[in-house]
Amino acid sequence: MALSPYGERHTAFTGELLTILRHGIHDGPELIDLDTLCRTMEARLRGKNRPLPQHAQEMGMGRLRLVRNRARAVRGTPAGPVLAADIRSAMVVAGLGLARTLRAAGRTRDALPVLRLALQERAPDGEGDPLAAQLELSDMLEETGQTREAMEVLEQAFQQVHRFYGPEAVQVCRRLASLLQESGNHIQACEVLEHALDLLQDGSRALP
Repeated sequence: MALSPYGERHTAFTGELLTILRHGIHDGPELIDLDTLCRTMEARLRGKNRPLPQHAQEMGMGRLRLVRNRARAVRGTPAGPVLAADIRSAMVVAGLGLARTLRAAGRTRDALPVLRLALQERAPDGEGDPLAAQLELSDMLEETGQTREAMEVLEQAFQQVHRFYGPEAVQVCRRLASLLQESGNHIQACEVLEHALDLLQDGSRALP
């Protein structure tokens, strides 16, 4: 049974969350995203010497805007907006989670159409391309003997990784290079690995 602080109606986490939803964040953005919400709750709970919240995210879900900031709201302002890109991002994350659950249960072939459908929901401008979902799909395709399609998925992901550094971008390069080498495309495999090295060097230079 969860216990609330003495004299308070809610647990520490729920009480702070409701306060933010009801009154907003005075120095926060117009639309409160998940990262801002978690940072604010952590700071407030730490100041009260209460347990700190735990959170995890994938594929930039921390940027998902959840609610209008009431501290900045103008009387008569409508709720929202819920952005199409945010909805697409949430659908990709949900699809990836379901696909992983099915795969863990030994139902990889059932997971494949779920992940394909989720990947169709990418934002049209390419922002926040779901590399984790593409990596998972390529892995499942290879596992089921569909190597050619797995390579095609990784090649599509590779077109995005030159835009940014990150562990998933490097993983895309390594997996694609491995499949290229297995198929006899050694020169292409070397080019992909060289790109992975460039990403690692760019990432190390970006570190403080």
